[in-house]
Amino acid sequence: MIVRGPIASSIINAGFGTPLSGLAVELNPLEAVYLILKKKLLAEDAQELVKTLSSTLKDFWSIYSIYADLTDQGKKVAYDDELGCILQIKGEKRGYVPLSYDRPLTLKALVEKAKKLEELGWIAVLAIVDEHGTVTYYSVNTRPPSLELLN
Repeated sequence: MIVRGPIASSIINAGFGTPLSGLAVELNPLEAVYLILKKKLLAEDAQELVKTLSSTLKDFWSIYSIYADLTDQGKKVAYDDELGCILQIKGEKRGYVPLSYDRPLTLKALVEKAKKLEELGWIAVLAIVDEHGTVTYYSVNTRPPSLELLN
């Protein structure tokens, strides 16, 4: 979604979007929906626009819940479609692996994702979204247990 005019500057200054030439900014669907729902970006038919934007990504609302929660905490995050994770792109490098009833994940798949994130230098975090959209975070440790823990 491209936003033009003076509002583009304030969106960029707030840390959202990719600046384009002139007074314009390109927002990804998560950013656009976040700004619309927080009433920081007004649209003619906001409900229809949110519906259209949310259809661009499988399990959009689970991923959005995590994105919005982290953004509300002041973290700068972005969704990486290839990894299927939300990456914290400023500060500590954390990769949030979404999990919800809409987005099931086997233990094997979780470990594979966590190992892939660790190989890329990210700390893996499981982000579980309940049926109300509340997110709970758990760190993912892929190291085998030490012998001391087994005794």
